[in-house]
Order: sequence, then structure tokens, then C-alpha cells
Amino acid sequence: MTKFSAKGAAGVIMDIHTGEVLALTSLPQLNPNAAGQGTDEARFNRATLGVFELGSTFKPFTVAMAMDSGIIKSFGKMYNCPHDFPAYGKVIHDTHPYGRACSVAEIMKESSNIGSAQIAAEVGATRQRAFLDKMGFLKRSEVELLEKGRPILPRDWGPLDVMTIGFGHSLAVSPLHLASGYATLFNGGVYRPPTLLKVDRGHATGKGHRVFTEETSYKMRSLLRLVVTEGTGKKADAPGYRVGGKTGSAEKYENRSLLVTSFAGVFPMDEPRYVMVMMLDEPKALPETFGFRTAAWNVGPAFGAAVSRIAPMLGVRPDKNREPDMSLVLPYVHEEAKH
Repeated sequence: MTKFSAKGAAGVIMDIHTGEVLALTSLPQLNPNAAGQGTDEARFNRATLGVFELGSTFKPFTVAMAMDSGIIKSFGKMYNCPHDFPAYGKVIHDTHPYGRACSVAEIMKESSNIGSAQIAAEVGATRQRAFLDKMGFLKRSEVELLEKGRPILPRDWGPLDVMTIGFGHSLAVSPLHLASGYATLFNGGVYRPPTLLKVDRGHATGKGHRVFTEETSYKMRSLLRLVVTEGTGKKADAPGYRVGGKTGSAEKYENRSLLVTSFAGVFPMDEPRYVMVMMLDEPKALPETFGFRTAAWNVGPAFGAAVSRIAPMLGVRPDKNREPDMSLVLPYVHEEAKH
């Protein structure tokens, strides 16, 4: 946050099998021992009370919904990815345009809004809304805190909203919501409410309901590992810890020149145990980022550094010989996309 002169930041670490929140922070920090001295910015909990459009971190949900709905049977399914995509009076753009047909694996690897919008359109409003509801994205979080933000939903949930929600716009949720969503997607597909209470792993089976199939949950591991090994999340990797995840850079509604950047990731991806979400509020570009302010350049590297520091504390050992089953995705990343 200091390095990129951001006005705020948030972070959440959660056990994906129990929903137990292991760490939660919002910056600037409030010192509860110094009564009356905190600024309004410091009093505002960005991790649970703040709701934000969290951008491309939503794209994995869109693909998983399509898989569970029978729309995507393989990461090799092709979509037309032109440079610009007109939709309902608007034009959808990509940061890394393909200008050709691209596979689902490539859509995720280079974070294509155009591809994700088309997948979301096939899922449709009814199914999209039902999945997001099951993940707890349409109401306040169930965590044991008073300061919980209410998600901001589209008024009409029309066909354009379906497309833009598909790549993380038109719906604002808290970083804690996002962490719960990733826990659900990668723990075998079961939503469990986030909790600050200590949960023994053996007793995690009580409260919970299925959202995604186990098969979809398993297959998505390799897709998000691909994002980190070959795609926009390369700088989030932590040697040996098999990080999988997704960058997100969303323009602020009130001022499109300002960004909220985030990275949502899981480790170790071959046998997922922990989810971490990191967010920066209005980061600035630096000479070393070549003028870029997007998540790949700021919160991505911070994520990788944090995993390297905390994974040993959590008992996760580095192992460079273990990986998720990458044969599910690698055949569908075409040669010209690899370079």
C-alpha cells in the first residue's frame, strides 16, 4: 500500500475447508487503544464493510457456472475473441486482445472480458443469480462482525448486466465475500459461512451446502494454476507453493481513472488448503511498473511474497515436484499464445 501510494488496502486469509478466517486486515489501520484519534479512512473496514467491483477475480465463477450447467465440457471450447465486442449498446474491450477465436483456457490465461461475457451470456441471468446467491454474494456476509457491507446488485439484471457480472463489474461485494467464493469453488464445491471462531477441521461438515460439483472444483484447479504459471498472475507465484489464482483490476464507478486491484488465490493448488484475497484501493503507477497500475503489477507480486512468508507458518511445505493435473488445460493454450 505504501509502495504504490494506495489510499487503502485489505487482506483476508481463510481455511477453505472450514471457512475459518485466520487473518483479516484493513488499512489504514485503526488503533483501538487511542480513542477518538482514528481518521474516517482508518475506521472504515475495507475487508468486510467495503463493497467493490472486484473485476476479473469473478471470471473463474463464470467458467465454473458454465461447467456445472453443461455449457463448457472442456477448456478447449472455442469463443470468438475480436478486438472489440459490441453488446447491447456498449462495447466490451480486452486488455490483451486476441483478435481471433480463443479457448476457455486462453480466456482465463489472458483474462479476456470478451470471452467471459459470452460464457456468462450462455449461463443466463437466472442461473447466474442462483449460483451467486448460493455463494452468499447477494446478501451481507455471515461472519461474526457488526461491520458488514451489503452487496450492490444491478437493478434490472438485464442481458448486459449478465455479461458484465461475468467479468466482475455491475456487482459490488466485500473482499471477504470473494474469499468465501474462492473457498467454495476450490474446497470441492461446498459453501460454508466464514467465521472468526476456531474450527476443528474434523468438525467442518456441519453448516454448508453444495454450490459446484466436485468435478468442476477439481478441474478449476488447473485453470487457475495456468493463470499463475503462464498468464496475468505470473508475478503472484511463490516457488514451491503451487499458487493458483486470478488478478482483478476494476475501474471505480465514480471516477474511471481510479482502480481497485485485487488478487484472489489458493495454495497449494494440487491439494487446496488456504485462500487469500488481497486488495489495493487506488494504487498509483511506478517507473518500475512501466506506467501500469493493474493488479498484475502491484497486488500480484505482493501476493506471492506473502505466500512465501506465511505458508511455512501454516504448515504448507514447498514442493517443486507437485502440481495439479495441467493436462486439463495445456493442450488448449495455442502456440502463439504461449509467447
